[in-house]
Amino acid sequence: MQQQDLRRAAAAMPGAGTGAPAARATIRASDLPLAVSAGRPAALALILRTEGASYRPVGATMVLGRDGAVAGTLSSGCIDADIAEHAKAVARAGGLRRLRYGAGSPFIDLTLPCGGGLDILVLPAPSADVLADLRARLASREPFSLAVSGAGLSVAPDTGAELVLRVLPDPRFAVFGKGPEAVAFARMVAGAGYETVLASPDSETLAPLAGRGATVVHLPQPSAVEQVALDAFTAGVLFFHDHDWEPAILCHLLASRAFYVGAQGSRRTAENRLARLRAAGVAEADLARLRGPIGVIPSTRDARTLAASVLAEVLAEAVVAG
Repeated sequence: MQQQDLRRAAAAMPGAGTGAPAARATIRASDLPLAVSAGRPAALALILRTEGASYRPVGATMVLGRDGAVAGTLSSGCIDADIAEHAKAVARAGGLRRLRYGAGSPFIDLTLPCGGGLDILVLPAPSADVLADLRARLASREPFSLAVSGAGLSVAPDTGAELVLRVLPDPRFAVFGKGPEAVAFARMVAGAGYETVLASPDSETLAPLAGRGATVVHLPQPSAVEQVALDAFTAGVLFFHDHDWEPAILCHLLASRAFYVGAQGSRRTAENRLARLRAAGVAEADLARLRGPIGVIPSTRDARTLAASVLAEVLAEAVVAG
């Protein structure tokens, strides 16, 4: 068989389920890039199964726009272009395609350097109603379940689902502080693509981030912290040298659902901070949530190193929280 014939055979593989129980996996909202794709997509391709090493998780999705633009990736780049071509064919002709890459694939000219295998399902775009529902759920920053079957995507229970995904919001960062440490950390997390809010009483701290991937909030007084939205997937991090700003902000953060709450400072500063919060009536259970000193690298003296150190700690906690 020629390569072209092999591709046709793989593209025509039947989409009927096997009757086996649905597989389950957890992904983040950024693995389902419907929120960033403009307009209504033309087709979707997602990872149904993996064998061995895999660059992307089960459930990771590629979105093909009607203008031909692609959002999302299913590999480190070695097969994405080919998957996009299959998505274009599905967008034109309808139906679905099941693709196999790596071990056992008919596409012997397309290899996976990491080894193993990938099973990909390519589907036409969801209906306008389903798409609007999915985008609204992603915007709400609340977890939801998504059923995947040959019939498409559904947020309702689907007894014919091959895969059921738990979709979690991406981590969001609420950064409070003043000076180079707050700026360096906010720049790093915003530059990595995370939703970032920088809140400060200092206009010089806010200026470098205004219009550069972060939302800036001026705090005329600590109680203004209530302007900053918090949820169970938000990390609240403080970078203050003037520690008088901390108690009101930390009380607000510790009373929230934020999965991470931490504040810059030495061990002595951390002990004094806890004493002030106890005096303010904060419960021991809430105090146990407070991180300090923060970061995975002890005693850093450089703002950028501290930022990287704290980001690593927060993301490790985000994996556990997810």
